[in-house]
Amino acid sequence: MTPEPRTDVTAALRACRLWRTASDEAVARLAESATVQSVGRGAALAAEGDPAGRFGVVVTGRVRTFHLAPDGRTLVLEVMGCGEPVGAVASLAGARHPAHIEATTPAVIAWLTRDAVFDALTAEPAIARALVADLAERVVGLTGVVQSLALDVPGRLARYLFQRALAAGQPTPDGLRVPLDMTKTELAASLGTVPETLSRALGRLRDDGVLEVRGSEVVVFDVGALARLGSGYTE
Repeated sequence: MTPEPRTDVTAALRACRLWRTASDEAVARLAESATVQSVGRGAALAAEGDPAGRFGVVVTGRVRTFHLAPDGRTLVLEVMGCGEPVGAVASLAGARHPAHIEATTPAVIAWLTRDAVFDALTAEPAIARALVADLAERVVGLTGVVQSLALDVPGRLARYLFQRALAAGQPTPDGLRVPLDMTKTELAASLGTVPETLSRALGRLRDDGVLEVRGSEVVVFDVGALARLGSGYTE
């Protein structure tokens, strides 16, 4: 007798944007086929160049994909939380992982085979529309990563903070309060730099009167300056 899928696994799969139009029955079939893995912080889930025979959905915790540059720098391409897919593009393409994948916290991952996903597409073709839309969104996101790499570190930081200000900024009497949403070490890695260089970039923005750092958040005084620096445009 096949055991019932865990409720947290089913909930995470239901939340996954790849099949947001899927019926509950289709999601239940995916949950039944899933292989569930619990890992500790720092656990390697895939290495760059490994065959991508399956992909995961984060049930709990956080996972990142990253590239190791020849000089040893870590460039974080994406950070995923509950309900978000991991390694989906490479798996569905039948390719190899283009980047490393690791858990940044203790995490639970539900792994799905390509065949299970394609069976769901065959049963409910409308699911394909959501999947194509998500893949297109990922291409746009990776284009943004490439554009950021053309900037210096202060410019990359300004671009990130400007985007965070739009997404999560909260007006206060002092200025626009913007939570960083990650540790400074993680932020440095996502910008393709090291914490020391990130601290200098924050100090430069502070000295220029653009913002003030307050623990795990910043208060932005000049959003326009972030927009200009983050676009690489100067008057």
